[in-house]
Amino acid sequence: MKIARFQIVLLIAAILLVVPLTARADADRLIIENFSQGVDEKGVPIGWELKENEGIPQISLVEENNEHVLHLVSDEASFGITKEIEVDLKQYPFIHFRWKAVELPKGGDFREKQTDDQAGQLYVVFGTFKLTAKIVGYLWDNGAPRFTTGVSPVWGKTRLIVLQSGSENIGKWMQEKRNVYDDYQALFGKEPPKTNLISLFINSQHTKSRAECYYGEIYVSKK
Repeated sequence: MKIARFQIVLLIAAILLVVPLTARADADRLIIENFSQGVDEKGVPIGWELKENEGIPQISLVEENNEHVLHLVSDEASFGITKEIEVDLKQYPFIHFRWKAVELPKGGDFREKQTDDQAGQLYVVFGTFKLTAKIVGYLWDNGAPRFTTGVSPVWGKTRLIVLQSGSENIGKWMQEKRNVYDDYQALFGKEPPKTNLISLFINSQHTKSRAECYYGEIYVSKK
């Protein structure tokens, strides 16, 4: 019995030596999603909620280069998925994500309500109440040039930044890195609160066309 207890003590000591190193490494980067948990009975990635605005959602998880990725297709539809998160942007100001647009909505341009369609949309939401929540959105737009910023024509508390534009990088995986803390300050002119939601959307209902996009791993980091 004494030997068994001694072995347990040695095991705990070994764990205590290893865990702090692992924790320190992990603390530099927090994974939001890698789409490895599968889907629920509705076909939605586990931990996410489906939001349907118009049309029929086409959503699936596929494997590409030994990684699980999200696949969204819009045929004159508007839908997305949301996930509750809580991130202190003072500690983790950078968001990283991969996406690949395969088809862009014809004539899509966020600057006009009647053409406000995009294949790729990632939104970081601040605030728990829908009517007062502020949103920073990153777009793969068709018409607006890269790094164009503006207010959403649909929701005035949403500020948008175009990260990819047109077909230059169509069909290619693009790795994005943004300082959400700085983006929020620049777009809203104040300190950001903690985030509480992240959303991935696609739509093509305004232009009566089709859009298709893939998303890979999403995480936040200290630098």
